[in-house]
Amino acid sequence: MAEVNRKIRPTPSDEYLGNPHKGCCTFQRFNGDALNPGDGWSEEGPLTFPARVHEGVAPGYLPSTVSYCRWFWRAMEPERGKYDFSMIDGALKTAAERGQTLAVRLMAFGWESQPQLPDWYVKQYPTEEASGVAYRAPIHDSPEYLETWGGFVKEFARRYDGKLESIDISYIGPWGEGAGECSEAQCRRFATLWQHAFKKTPRLGLIAGVQMKAAVESGAGWRCDSFGDLSAVGNEQVSRHVSWNHHFDCYPKAVYECGAADTWRTAPVHLESAWVPLGWQKAGWDLDFVLEQGLKFHATYFMPKSCALPEEWMGKLKAFCRKLGYRFVLRQACFKREVKAGGTLTFESWIENIGVAPIYRRYDFALRFRQGDSTYLITLDDVDITKWLPGDAWINTEVRVPGELRRGWVELSAGLIDRNTKKAAVRFAVKERFSDGFVPLEGFELV
Repeated sequence: MAEVNRKIRPTPSDEYLGNPHKGCCTFQRFNGDALNPGDGWSEEGPLTFPARVHEGVAPGYLPSTVSYCRWFWRAMEPERGKYDFSMIDGALKTAAERGQTLAVRLMAFGWESQPQLPDWYVKQYPTEEASGVAYRAPIHDSPEYLETWGGFVKEFARRYDGKLESIDISYIGPWGEGAGECSEAQCRRFATLWQHAFKKTPRLGLIAGVQMKAAVESGAGWRCDSFGDLSAVGNEQVSRHVSWNHHFDCYPKAVYECGAADTWRTAPVHLESAWVPLGWQKAGWDLDFVLEQGLKFHATYFMPKSCALPEEWMGKLKAFCRKLGYRFVLRQACFKREVKAGGTLTFESWIENIGVAPIYRRYDFALRFRQGDSTYLITLDDVDITKWLPGDAWINTEVRVPGELRRGWVELSAGLIDRNTKKAAVRFAVKERFSDGFVPLEGFELV
């Protein structure tokens, strides 16, 4: 007796897919730009956007679909209430042209020789001299700082919420990374401010302390700025092998104490490298351990500062970035070989997320029906791919066959489409794939 069901089992693939919202990020740069020379970088985001130097990925770096940039306050609000966001517009335009989305951090001030608070702020509002270093910090707990820095953030959100990959919740110390005093109550005010301002953009709290705890409790994900740090400096009192470093003495404790162990289920985790991986290699740090920690955190992004990566480590770093975030394999699709004209197609499919996190943006699972020159696209509205956590997802649904189809052979394919363009924007990790990203599922006879 002939099999009445058709089962399609595509072949899994390890290839780089170029999917959005995950993987390696460029820093203050975009796809095609030259890398930073040596192991240095700038904290000042780009103000101009020259033509690309490389057609593809810069030699010595990994492919990227996310550009991460950060800018200082004084460049964007040089006078109170007078804004210059030309660099943001330029960055969004350049990122789109280079096949990337834009992740952002806004910074109130930097370290010593870096850009400081806007002159108008220093003249009008209370500041304090940081101990042992040459910069003046705002009084983080002051209502004036909440009003002015918070007001700037709200204006930025008014213009750009929904257009960004992510936004950092940054307000304490140089670069917003937490080196300063700020009460728990003020941290909660800032976390709430970001929550209300950015309703469409994923928010990321800076790791450790009450700033992380307040951010996580407001529904944010988190990011760390020294991923990979296994420093072993040592001194006369502390031997090298038990020296303080982020991976042993900060990150596991912060994630646990701030209740952030499961935030990856609904909001992303971003890993910025401690210095750059070339420095890790020179210091003899354990790459395997570092990458294991990143996967344990269920991270989505890795940002190694647009510096060349050690050639000997490229294989492991590529494999690491393939696992970051989501990676969907369409394992099986099942439906009837024959379907009645004007009837319904009973469709089942097994999808496995072999990554370490979900996708945090909505894309639609769609079935495409083709017959001759006619094409019909039907989205499965009850399928929410943001719920596809690592592991298995199952689709079991009935789809009304387009009434315009004639009796005879109908080609069927599946894809994850952008809700606006209706094009397959997220690719399944399978070998059998059309050039437009849809996965062929053979088809059925319409009888």
